Amino acid sequence: MAEPVKIHLCPRCLLPAEGPGACSNCGAEVVRCRPGDPDDPCRRPVMDRQGNVRTRAPLWWLRARLGELARYYIEDSS
Repeated sequence: MAEPVKIHLCPRCLLPAEGPGACSNCGAEVVRCRPGDPDDPCRRPVMDRQGNVRTRAPLWWLRARLGELARYYIEDSS
Protein backbone atom coordinates (compact mmCIF):
# COMPACT_ATOMS: atom_id res chain seq x y z
CA MET A 1 0.00 0.00 0.00
CA ALA A 2 1.35 3.43 -0.97
CA GLU A 3 2.22 5.99 1.68
CA PRO A 4 -0.44 8.74 1.91
CA VAL A 5 0.58 12.04 0.34
CA LYS A 6 1.39 14.73 2.89
CA ILE A 7 2.32 18.27 1.98
CA HIS A 8 3.57 21.31 3.85
CA LEU A 9 1.82 24.60 3.08
CA CYS A 10 2.01 28.12 4.44
CA PRO A 11 -1.35 29.04 6.03
CA ARG A 12 -0.89 32.68 4.99
CA CYS A 13 0.34 32.63 1.40
CA LEU A 14 -0.35 28.94 0.56
CA LEU A 15 3.13 28.36 -0.83
CA PRO A 16 4.37 24.77 -0.56
CA ALA A 17 7.44 23.94 1.51
CA GLU A 18 9.92 21.06 1.47
CA GLY A 19 9.25 20.25 5.13
CA PRO A 20 8.38 21.71 8.52
CA GLY A 21 9.63 25.16 9.50
CA ALA A 22 9.08 28.74 8.47
CA CYS A 23 7.67 29.80 5.10
CA SER A 24 10.41 31.11 2.84
CA ASN A 25 8.11 33.92 1.67
CA CYS A 26 6.44 35.32 4.80
CA GLY A 27 8.02 33.50 7.76
CA ALA A 28 4.81 31.87 9.07
CA GLU A 29 5.09 28.33 10.39
CA VAL A 30 4.03 25.90 7.64
CA VAL A 31 1.43 23.23 8.37
CA ARG A 32 1.46 19.58 7.34
CA CYS A 33 -1.68 18.47 5.53
CA ARG A 34 -2.97 15.35 3.83
CA PRO A 35 -5.02 16.49 0.83
CA GLY A 36 -6.52 13.07 0.11
CA ASP A 37 -6.38 10.76 -2.86
CA PRO A 38 -7.02 12.17 -6.37
CA ASP A 39 -10.70 11.11 -6.34
CA ASP A 40 -11.32 12.03 -2.67
CA PRO A 41 -14.30 14.41 -2.25
CA CYS A 42 -12.32 16.36 0.37
CA ARG A 43 -10.31 17.89 -2.50
CA ARG A 44 -13.39 19.80 -3.65
CA PRO A 45 -14.81 22.94 -2.06
CA VAL A 46 -17.90 22.63 0.12
CA MET A 47 -21.09 22.90 -1.96
CA ASP A 48 -24.73 23.16 -0.91
CA ARG A 49 -27.57 20.95 -2.18
CA GLN A 50 -28.18 23.26 -5.13
CA GLY A 51 -24.55 22.96 -6.26
CA ASN A 52 -23.51 26.44 -5.12
CA VAL A 53 -19.93 26.67 -3.91
CA ARG A 54 -19.91 27.65 -0.21
CA THR A 55 -16.13 27.92 0.18
CA ARG A 56 -13.22 28.60 -2.10
CA ALA A 57 -10.91 26.39 -0.06
CA PRO A 58 -11.03 22.61 -0.42
CA LEU A 59 -12.52 20.66 2.47
CA TRP A 60 -9.16 19.15 3.50
CA TRP A 61 -7.76 22.67 4.06
CA LEU A 62 -10.77 23.73 6.12
CA ARG A 63 -10.45 20.64 8.28
CA ALA A 64 -6.70 21.13 8.77
CA ARG A 65 -6.88 24.83 9.64
CA LEU A 66 -10.42 25.64 10.76
CA GLY A 67 -11.98 22.48 12.18
CA GLU A 68 -15.08 24.09 13.71
CA LEU A 69 -15.74 26.24 10.65
CA ALA A 70 -15.43 23.18 8.40
CA ARG A 71 -18.07 21.39 10.48
CA TYR A 72 -20.35 24.44 10.22
CA TYR A 73 -20.10 24.53 6.42
CA ILE A 74 -20.63 20.77 6.08
CA GLU A 75 -23.67 20.72 8.38
CA ASP A 76 -25.14 23.87 6.82
CA SER A 77 -24.72 22.49 3.29
CA SER A 78 -26.40 19.14 3.86
